[in-house]
Amino acid sequence: MKIFIMRHGEAEVMAKTDRARHLTEYGKKQAFAQGEWLKNHINSTALSFDYILVSPYQRALETFEQVNHQFEGALQPNLEIWEGITPYGSAELVVDYLTVLEAQGIDSILIISHLPLVGEIVAELYGKRNPISFYPSTLVQIDWNEGKGEIVSYHYPPEIL
Repeated sequence: MKIFIMRHGEAEVMAKTDRARHLTEYGKKQAFAQGEWLKNHINSTALSFDYILVSPYQRALETFEQVNHQFEGALQPNLEIWEGITPYGSAELVVDYLTVLEAQGIDSILIISHLPLVGEIVAELYGKRNPISFYPSTLVQIDWNEGKGEIVSYHYPPEIL
């Protein structure tokens, strides 16, 4: 299974609740740029996303919107908004769910979530301490087979002026 894990773009600091925090304009640009990189990467490897998991928090949903825009809306039919990947979700639960999805024939997945969970998911899949610094909009690709994960690539967002 090819697993792409993405942290949401830069978010505003203040909001009524953590769940309601929106992306900043810079965060929208980051997510859009990462969506472009992801589309080019996917196209160059003849891969597509069978499934997309997104946190229900506003900044993650807005990150998905920017990425999906790069894919001309093609990701929408494979979208699941899941409470299990909010900031303090369980990496073990996520890996259990990935196991179920893999058994159902899902071969490639994009996850858009938050710190600290994104790092914990990488550590759980990788079997070691997470070596990736998850700046806003960071993307990591892990190839996961028979319960063992290998970090294939990671991509930090470009500096956007």
